[in-house]
Amino acid sequence: MHIGPTAATYAFYLPNPPLMPEDWHWEQDNAIAELIALNGNHWRKIFTIMAKICAPSEDWRDYRDNLLLKQQQMLLIGANALSPHANIHIVCGQAAAMALGIAVDSHIATDALQTTKQQLMQDSQAKLQDVTAMMLSQSPLSSCVLLTPYLDYRQYSNALIALTRNHLKAKQS
Repeated sequence: MHIGPTAATYAFYLPNPPLMPEDWHWEQDNAIAELIALNGNHWRKIFTIMAKICAPSEDWRDYRDNLLLKQQQMLLIGANALSPHANIHIVCGQAAAMALGIAVDSHIATDALQTTKQQLMQDSQAKLQDVTAMMLSQSPLSSCVLLTPYLDYRQYSNALIALTRNHLKAKQS
């Protein structure tokens, strides 16, 4: 399943689709709000983390509600190959990684207790893997492939979101 523009810069890979309202399309003004209303808090979290990663400013709420999946992002559910159009591929969790043929490192899914800010940053860095070199054989056009935890606050903390944003900015410059 593909949601969003085909030529988007960001491709997010997830294992399971949301429920879809009848006559729904990602270009609608209230597309994200409709999916959240139908699918609940779980998909609100997914879209919020996507917006926090992709928003050009700190106003991720407006970005999520009005711009997410409209121009710069696509959501690929159950994909078995990287999109040839995206420049940034964010593979979310073990199930999505396995579908794409990416070997999952055991520390990706860790949920260690974070007692200090330094420990939180170390744990977060361990959860973010740049697998671009490994994936070049599948899609030589790829500029960045990140293997990340599933888009859930328990696994994808704000510290990890900040690291992801910083990593992507460094790759794009």
